[in-house]
Amino acid sequence: MSCDVFEKFKDDDGKFKASLTNDVEGMLSLYEAAHLAIPGEDILDEAIVFTTTHLKSMVSNSQVNSTFAEQIRHSLRVPLRRAVSRLESRYFLDIYPRDDLHDQTLLNFAKLDFNILQAMHQKKASEINR
Repeated sequence: MSCDVFEKFKDDDGKFKASLTNDVEGMLSLYEAAHLAIPGEDILDEAIVFTTTHLKSMVSNSQVNSTFAEQIRHSLRVPLRRAVSRLESRYFLDIYPRDDLHDQTLLNFAKLDFNILQAMHQKKASEINR
């Protein structure tokens, strides 16, 4: 997909629209999406700078609830693109229940899936070590 789709987030002056800062979840999504950039996609490099600046400001000024602030800080340290999948899964299993709008059924299935996969890996590891 072309990174030109991100042009719609820019104003007439070629800067990211200030109104984007009103949508914290959208800003975090833009931040994560921008990390999928390949060299030469300048608009995504600009998006990383823009979102990083504003997300850090939002967290430091307590403009978001503590759970979401923790999630933002975590993403700023380790964007999903650069994270280890299993560690990220474990992290989200811990943080997701703190969201007031979490889906308990989805959480239960995610935990079950994580535990089954972990058990399969442990079994395979024990077979290798024999």
